[in-house]
Amino acid sequence: MAVEINLENKTALVTGGTRGIGKAIVEVLLQSGAKVFATGTNVAQIKELNATNKNSQLTYLQLNLSYPDKVKDFIGKTLELTVVDILINNAGINIVSDADKITDESFLQLQEINVHGPFLLAQAFGQQMIERNWGRIVNISSIWGVVTRPGRLSYSASKMALLGINKTLAVEWARNNVLVNAVSPGFTLTELTKTTNTEEELNLINNKIPQNRLAFPEEIAKGVLFLSSNLNSYIVGQNLIIDGGYTTI
Repeated sequence: MAVEINLENKTALVTGGTRGIGKAIVEVLLQSGAKVFATGTNVAQIKELNATNKNSQLTYLQLNLSYPDKVKDFIGKTLELTVVDILINNAGINIVSDADKITDESFLQLQEINVHGPFLLAQAFGQQMIERNWGRIVNISSIWGVVTRPGRLSYSASKMALLGINKTLAVEWARNNVLVNAVSPGFTLTELTKTTNTEEELNLINNKIPQNRLAFPEEIAKGVLFLSSNLNSYIVGQNLIIDGGYTTI
């Protein structure tokens, strides 16, 4: 018997949906029939994407998670615009710095975007899901929320915090058929990865991964899609690590 993911009549909100893993998530959700709202931070880019977009199921929205008041304004406007069945908390930033050189400003900015923003979105749209007795929330964490390395204190702290939010929301809302889970990608071949690593550095990374290669964004997206769908009916509060085996060695 063929197994198919059908998200027709479902609406998804994907933060950070204009590039990389977020863009891949948007694409698989659309392919499965969902209506998708994808956010990005750049106002001009959002206008251009909406102007050139030919898919009636896709709308781009501007959102900057740095400012809680603006996040709350965004939530209010979006609640008036649509019902959100699926929330993908994908947007985030990474600031690499040795622990003794981290500034208060950079540490707090990273926590605001990676932790506080996703919490506010989940809190607001989760209420809709509870009322409808159906919802899926997937929080995109990272392997650096499971393991760490030098220079990742702020980032690891934020992703570990996000996993704490993930577990607590999951146990509170599971009775309402709102299933909350996380996906933690490993090294993924995005445009940012290609531009911030030399070919030699990418080869060194490959050699540390049991599968001897980086993930493609669509491989991360497929895991997110499953957790977002009706095929997931009993997975609650888990963290799906998609890293080619990196964290198992």
